[in-house]
Amino acid sequence: MNFTVSKLKKIIRLLSSEKIEYAILGGIAVLVYGEPRFTADIDINIIFDRKRVGELVRAAKKHNIFPVARDSKKIAEKTGVLCLKLKEKRESFFVDIIIAENMLEFSAIKRSRLKKIDSIKARFVSPEDLVIHKITGARAHDFDDLQSVLRRQKGKLDLRYITKWLKKIDVANGTSLRKEFKQLIAEARK
Repeated sequence: MNFTVSKLKKIIRLLSSEKIEYAILGGIAVLVYGEPRFTADIDINIIFDRKRVGELVRAAKKHNIFPVARDSKKIAEKTGVLCLKLKEKRESFFVDIIIAENMLEFSAIKRSRLKKIDSIKARFVSPEDLVIHKITGARAHDFDDLQSVLRRQKGKLDLRYITKWLKKIDVANGTSLRKEFKQLIAEARK
C-alpha cells in the first residue's frame, strides 16, 4: 500500500491546487471500506468542465503526472475519462480521472468523506456510493469488491439510499439491480 500513498499524495496535491472537487473510488476505496486487494490504478471522479481538459493536463505535468497517450486530451474531451501516468523511479502508476456527467456521480462527489489512509487525508466516495458503483460494474472483481464491502460494512449502510438509486438505474436502463442487491444483502447477513 505504501507504493500507492506517495502517488495518491501527488494526485491530491494536483486536484487541491486546481481547486477541483473529487472523490476517490475503485480499488483504493475498497481498501477503505472493504477487504484490501491489489489495485493497478487510482480511479477518481471529479467535477470539471470537459472543455478545460487541456488546462488540467498542463497542471498535471507541473506535478510530474503525464497523459498516457498523445491524444489523451482529445479522448478525455470525447469520453470524459482522462488517463494519466505517474512515474517514480522505475515504476509507472496509472490514474483514471473520470469527469462527472450524471446526478449519481455529482451526488457521490458531494457526499464524499474525508478519510485518512496511511499518512494522508483524501476524499473518498461513501460506502453506499461505492456499492452502487460496484454493482453497476460488469467486471468480475467488481462483484468480489462488492461482497467485500457488504461484509465489512454490515449493518452500517444506508440501504434506502442505495435502493433509491438502483431503482432509478433499473427504470432508466431496464435492469434488475435492485433485485440483485437484495439477494446480495441477504447473503451478506448469513
